Amino acid sequence: MRAFFLTAVSLLFLLNSGCFLGTFQTAQTVPPGEVNYGFYADMPVYFNKSDKDASKDKGLGAFVTPNVGGYLIYGASPGLNFGLRGSLGEGIGPFAKFRFLDESVMPLSGAATFTIGYHPVAQGISLRSDLIFSRMLSSYSSIYFGWTFLRSPDYRKLANKDIKIEDVQEFKYFHSLFVGVDLKRRPDENDELGWVPFGLTIELAVPLVKYPALFFGFQLKR
Repeated sequence: MRAFFLTAVSLLFLLNSGCFLGTFQTAQTVPPGEVNYGFYADMPVYFNKSDKDASKDKGLGAFVTPNVGGYLIYGASPGLNFGLRGSLGEGIGPFAKFRFLDESVMPLSGAATFTIGYHPVAQGISLRSDLIFSRMLSSYSSIYFGWTFLRSPDYRKLANKDIKIEDVQEFKYFHSLFVGVDLKRRPDENDELGWVPFGLTIELAVPLVKYPALFFGFQLKR
Protein backbone atom coordinates (compact mmCIF):
# COMPACT_ATOMS: atom_id res chain seq x y z
CA MET A 1 0.00 0.00 0.00
CA ARG A 2 2.76 2.44 0.93
CA ALA A 3 4.65 1.81 -2.32
CA PHE A 4 1.41 2.28 -4.26
CA PHE A 5 0.80 5.74 -2.81
CA LEU A 6 4.43 6.79 -3.15
CA THR A 7 4.30 5.89 -6.83
CA ALA A 8 1.13 7.91 -7.34
CA VAL A 9 2.48 10.95 -5.53
CA SER A 10 5.74 10.80 -7.49
CA LEU A 11 3.82 10.83 -10.75
CA LEU A 12 1.87 13.89 -9.65
CA PHE A 13 5.08 15.80 -9.07
CA LEU A 14 6.82 14.62 -12.24
CA LEU A 15 3.98 15.34 -14.65
CA ASN A 16 2.58 18.83 -14.64
CA SER A 17 -0.24 19.03 -17.19
CA GLY A 18 -1.93 17.28 -20.05
CA CYS A 19 -5.00 16.52 -22.08
CA PHE A 20 -6.63 13.40 -20.75
CA LEU A 21 -8.58 11.36 -23.30
CA GLY A 22 -8.64 7.99 -21.56
CA THR A 23 -11.49 6.58 -19.48
CA PHE A 24 -10.09 3.63 -17.49
CA GLN A 25 -13.60 2.45 -16.63
CA THR A 26 -15.53 -0.67 -17.56
CA ALA A 27 -19.32 -0.56 -17.74
CA GLN A 28 -19.54 -2.43 -14.43
CA THR A 29 -20.63 -0.42 -11.39
CA VAL A 30 -19.39 -0.63 -7.81
CA PRO A 31 -21.87 -2.61 -5.64
CA PRO A 32 -23.96 -0.64 -3.12
CA GLY A 33 -21.99 0.36 -0.03
CA GLU A 34 -18.59 -0.42 -1.55
CA VAL A 35 -15.80 1.98 -2.50
CA ASN A 36 -13.35 1.88 -5.41
CA TYR A 37 -10.44 4.21 -6.15
CA GLY A 38 -7.55 4.39 -8.56
CA PHE A 39 -4.73 6.50 -9.98
CA TYR A 40 -3.97 6.72 -13.67
CA ALA A 41 -1.44 8.19 -16.10
CA ASP A 42 -1.47 8.51 -19.87
CA MET A 43 0.71 10.05 -22.54
CA PRO A 44 0.33 11.02 -26.22
CA VAL A 45 2.24 8.96 -28.78
CA TYR A 46 2.48 9.84 -32.49
CA PHE A 47 3.18 7.33 -35.25
CA ASN A 48 6.04 9.54 -36.40
CA LYS A 49 7.46 13.01 -35.86
CA SER A 50 6.20 14.30 -39.21
CA ASP A 51 2.59 13.92 -38.02
CA LYS A 52 3.34 16.07 -34.99
CA ASP A 53 5.17 18.67 -37.11
CA ALA A 54 2.28 18.78 -39.59
CA SER A 55 -0.13 19.53 -36.77
CA LYS A 56 2.09 22.39 -35.59
CA ASP A 57 2.39 23.77 -39.13
CA LYS A 58 -1.40 23.83 -39.44
CA GLY A 59 -1.56 25.99 -36.31
CA LEU A 60 -3.30 23.26 -34.31
CA GLY A 61 -0.39 22.63 -31.97
CA ALA A 62 0.19 19.04 -30.86
CA PHE A 63 -0.43 16.77 -27.92
CA VAL A 64 2.92 16.68 -26.13
CA THR A 65 2.33 16.53 -22.37
CA PRO A 66 1.41 13.47 -20.27
CA ASN A 67 -1.34 13.57 -17.68
CA VAL A 68 -2.17 11.98 -14.33
CA GLY A 69 -5.35 11.78 -12.30
CA GLY A 70 -7.44 9.74 -9.93
CA TYR A 71 -10.98 8.97 -8.80
CA LEU A 72 -13.00 7.82 -5.80
CA ILE A 73 -16.32 6.02 -6.45
CA TYR A 74 -19.11 4.97 -4.06
CA GLY A 75 -21.80 2.43 -4.87
CA ALA A 76 -25.21 4.08 -4.39
CA SER A 77 -27.31 1.33 -6.00
CA PRO A 78 -26.70 -1.73 -8.20
CA GLY A 79 -26.64 0.44 -11.31
CA LEU A 80 -25.65 3.88 -10.04
CA ASN A 81 -22.35 5.23 -8.67
CA PHE A 82 -21.29 8.66 -7.45
CA GLY A 83 -17.87 10.00 -6.62
CA LEU A 84 -15.09 12.45 -7.21
CA ARG A 85 -12.75 12.53 -10.17
CA GLY A 86 -9.83 14.76 -11.08
CA SER A 87 -6.83 15.06 -13.37
CA LEU A 88 -4.22 17.70 -14.08
CA GLY A 89 -5.67 18.15 -17.55
CA GLU A 90 -9.35 18.42 -16.60
CA GLY A 91 -9.43 19.75 -13.05
CA ILE A 92 -11.52 18.16 -10.31
CA GLY A 93 -15.24 17.69 -9.74
CA PRO A 94 -18.21 15.35 -9.11
CA PHE A 95 -18.59 12.14 -11.06
CA ALA A 96 -21.61 9.89 -11.78
CA LYS A 97 -21.88 6.53 -13.52
CA PHE A 98 -25.14 4.93 -14.67
CA ARG A 99 -25.29 1.35 -15.95
CA PHE A 100 -28.09 0.81 -18.47
CA LEU A 101 -27.12 -2.68 -19.72
CA ASP A 102 -26.25 -5.67 -17.55
CA GLU A 103 -24.38 -8.56 -19.16
CA SER A 104 -26.06 -11.02 -16.80
CA VAL A 105 -29.08 -10.65 -19.11
CA MET A 106 -27.44 -9.03 -22.18
CA PRO A 107 -24.35 -9.83 -24.31
CA LEU A 108 -22.60 -6.68 -23.02
CA SER A 109 -22.73 -4.31 -20.10
CA GLY A 110 -23.30 -0.66 -20.97
CA ALA A 111 -22.82 2.48 -18.89
CA ALA A 112 -22.65 6.25 -19.21
CA THR A 113 -20.49 8.53 -17.06
CA PHE A 114 -20.83 12.26 -16.45
CA THR A 115 -18.23 14.57 -14.90
CA ILE A 116 -18.11 18.30 -14.20
CA GLY A 117 -14.75 19.69 -13.16
CA TYR A 118 -13.25 23.04 -12.31
CA HIS A 119 -9.76 23.71 -13.68
CA PRO A 120 -8.01 26.25 -11.39
CA VAL A 121 -5.19 27.06 -13.84
CA ALA A 122 -7.35 27.59 -16.94
CA GLN A 123 -10.05 29.05 -14.64
CA GLY A 124 -12.93 27.32 -16.37
CA ILE A 125 -15.33 24.40 -16.29
CA SER A 126 -14.50 21.11 -17.97
CA LEU A 127 -17.22 18.69 -19.03
CA ARG A 128 -16.91 15.00 -19.73
CA SER A 129 -19.17 12.14 -20.75
CA ASP A 130 -18.20 8.54 -21.57
CA LEU A 131 -20.28 5.87 -23.26
CA ILE A 132 -18.79 2.51 -22.24
CA PHE A 133 -19.45 -1.11 -23.23
CA SER A 134 -17.66 -4.03 -21.61
CA ARG A 135 -17.60 -7.80 -21.39
CA MET A 136 -16.14 -9.92 -18.59
CA LEU A 137 -13.69 -12.57 -19.75
CA SER A 138 -13.52 -14.09 -16.26
CA SER A 139 -14.00 -13.04 -12.66
CA TYR A 140 -10.64 -11.29 -12.89
CA SER A 141 -10.60 -9.64 -16.32
CA SER A 142 -12.76 -7.55 -18.66
CA ILE A 143 -12.41 -5.91 -22.04
CA TYR A 144 -14.12 -2.60 -22.76
CA PHE A 145 -14.52 0.05 -25.47
CA GLY A 146 -16.45 3.22 -26.11
CA TRP A 147 -16.61 6.92 -26.94
CA THR A 148 -15.65 10.04 -24.99
CA PHE A 149 -16.94 13.60 -25.26
CA LEU A 150 -14.72 16.15 -23.53
CA ARG A 151 -14.55 19.90 -22.99
CA SER A 152 -11.13 20.81 -21.63
CA PRO A 153 -8.26 23.29 -22.00
CA ASP A 154 -6.53 22.96 -25.37
CA TYR A 155 -3.10 21.82 -24.22
CA ARG A 156 -1.98 21.24 -27.80
CA LYS A 157 -0.75 24.83 -27.69
CA LEU A 158 2.01 23.80 -25.30
CA ALA A 159 3.85 22.39 -28.33
CA ASN A 160 4.75 26.03 -28.96
CA LYS A 161 7.69 26.76 -26.65
CA ASP A 162 6.54 30.38 -26.28
CA ILE A 163 3.31 29.23 -24.59
CA LYS A 164 3.30 28.56 -20.85
CA ILE A 165 0.82 26.45 -18.90
CA GLU A 166 -0.85 29.47 -17.34
CA ASP A 167 -1.40 30.92 -20.85
CA VAL A 168 -3.63 27.99 -21.86
CA GLN A 169 -7.10 29.26 -20.99
CA GLU A 170 -9.06 28.38 -24.13
CA PHE A 171 -11.41 25.42 -23.75
CA LYS A 172 -12.25 23.24 -26.75
CA TYR A 173 -14.38 20.17 -27.46
CA PHE A 174 -12.75 16.81 -28.14
CA HIS A 175 -14.07 13.37 -29.07
CA SER A 176 -12.20 10.09 -28.87
CA LEU A 177 -12.60 6.34 -29.19
CA PHE A 178 -11.01 4.02 -26.67
CA VAL A 179 -10.40 0.34 -25.98
CA GLY A 180 -8.87 -1.30 -22.95
CA VAL A 181 -8.47 -4.29 -20.68
CA ASP A 182 -9.17 -4.34 -16.95
CA LEU A 183 -7.30 -6.90 -14.83
CA LYS A 184 -7.68 -7.90 -11.17
CA ARG A 185 -5.60 -10.15 -8.97
CA ARG A 186 -6.94 -12.86 -6.70
CA PRO A 187 -6.98 -11.62 -3.06
CA ASP A 188 -4.17 -13.02 -0.95
CA GLU A 189 -5.55 -14.53 2.25
CA ASN A 190 -2.22 -14.13 4.04
CA ASP A 191 -1.88 -10.56 2.72
CA GLU A 192 1.71 -11.25 1.65
CA LEU A 193 1.00 -9.17 -1.45
CA GLY A 194 -0.86 -6.43 0.38
CA TRP A 195 1.38 -3.77 -1.15
CA VAL A 196 0.44 -4.82 -4.70
CA PRO A 197 -2.52 -2.96 -6.29
CA PHE A 198 -5.61 -5.14 -6.72
CA GLY A 199 -6.17 -3.98 -10.28
CA LEU A 200 -4.40 -2.87 -13.45
CA THR A 201 -6.11 -1.19 -16.40
CA ILE A 202 -4.40 -0.65 -19.75
CA GLU A 203 -6.03 1.57 -22.35
CA LEU A 204 -5.52 3.01 -25.82
CA ALA A 205 -7.48 6.11 -26.93
CA VAL A 206 -7.63 7.82 -30.32
CA PRO A 207 -8.74 11.50 -30.48
CA LEU A 208 -11.09 12.20 -33.40
CA VAL A 209 -9.26 15.35 -34.51
CA LYS A 210 -6.83 16.20 -37.29
CA TYR A 211 -3.35 14.80 -36.86
CA PRO A 212 -4.29 12.85 -33.72
CA ALA A 213 -1.93 11.26 -31.31
CA LEU A 214 -2.58 7.89 -29.76
CA PHE A 215 -3.04 8.09 -26.02
CA PHE A 216 -1.57 5.14 -24.14
CA GLY A 217 -2.16 4.87 -20.42
CA PHE A 218 -2.44 2.64 -17.38
CA GLN A 219 -4.25 2.68 -14.07
CA LEU A 220 -3.50 1.15 -10.67
CA LYS A 221 -6.51 0.66 -8.42
CA ARG A 222 -7.66 -0.87 -5.15
